[in-house]
Amino acid sequence: MPVLMAVLLLAMATAGYLLYRFSSSGLQVPVGYESYQELAEATEPYVMAPPNSQYSGIPLYVKGPGEYIRLTNNADAGNVSFEVLKAFIVSDQTDKELYIPGMRMCGYFAETLHNNAERIGIRAAVVIAEFEDESAPHALNAFETTDRGLVYIDCTGTRRSPADFEEWLYKLFYPIGQDRMAYVAKGKEYGTILLEDAESTQYSYYAGYSKSWGKDERSFFVRPAIVKSVRIYW
Repeated sequence: MPVLMAVLLLAMATAGYLLYRFSSSGLQVPVGYESYQELAEATEPYVMAPPNSQYSGIPLYVKGPGEYIRLTNNADAGNVSFEVLKAFIVSDQTDKELYIPGMRMCGYFAETLHNNAERIGIRAAVVIAEFEDESAPHALNAFETTDRGLVYIDCTGTRRSPADFEEWLYKLFYPIGQDRMAYVAKGKEYGTILLEDAESTQYSYYAGYSKSWGKDERSFFVRPAIVKSVRIYW
């Protein structure tokens, strides 16, 4: 009887998850987006937020116990198209590692993705976002694409254990993992969307997506945080 109950619960959980994720008949834009979409400002370009400052150097940012970010740049690296960038992000395994508070933090993921990209000739940057509530800054990445301008990417891994059943289901049906388009705009909430669902780099797209019932709530970055400043290090 316990085994039968466990099988029934597994089947019900799987069916519920599939119904939740795929009830939109294959549409990538979540139901509710059209009705909640905020109009883009007339001046909103592809770049989601002009950074407060840009540097050619390495940020003084902790990635683990007593360790700071170390960036390795490739003098021959260049900008690529969004599709080329997306293919690289999906193939890269940085997001598959677990986030461990105090041990392996967002700086580690930003550093790793940056160095992996530069190694294969894709110009990359590390971004440090600070927030109005004075909470800990967040590290992510930026890429200047040839067709969509500046694109923010957040590959910070999940906090959950791979043994967790819900996490197992999530990874089964979302093999891309934690690769996310990040939406960064000064004075607005920091947000991310799974890369495979992110059809636009515009902040207005995120604003609509975040209000829809189909939004993804598996992001590492779950606290509502208003961006105070954005610094980019190339």
